[in-house]
Amino acid sequence: MKKNSGNLKLWRLITYLWGSFTALFFILDFFNILDPGNSLKTIVIIYISTLSIFTSIKELNRWKSKEFFSKYKGEIFVIIYTIITIIFISLSIIKPQQYSVPSEFTTAYLSILGIFAISSESKRLRRK
Repeated sequence: MKKNSGNLKLWRLITYLWGSFTALFFILDFFNILDPGNSLKTIVIIYISTLSIFTSIKELNRWKSKEFFSKYKGEIFVIIYTIITIIFISLSIIKPQQYSVPSEFTTAYLSILGIFAISSESKRLRRK
């Protein structure tokens, strides 16, 4: 199981890096500091894909091993993206001429919520 643990750590690191990178680009784009253009779609696809791979590997390890324990909480990224969502929506309502929420952000946020919900349900079912 040592090899799987290393593999999981690698995917966790890749996912955290892409998650942070994606959030940064959303913020820069939203505040008109940088216009990533079509690159934003690519960044979102890479992040959601790495998140899906990491979550799948984690859940497979959870179901394969009775000793599996994950001390890392996906709630952190869900909370961060929820706060960013609230800020983006609020500002776009207050100043619609200046701010608009990129459609890629909505896609990313809903994907993150969905992946987290499935992972949480898998964790709950595994405990039974």
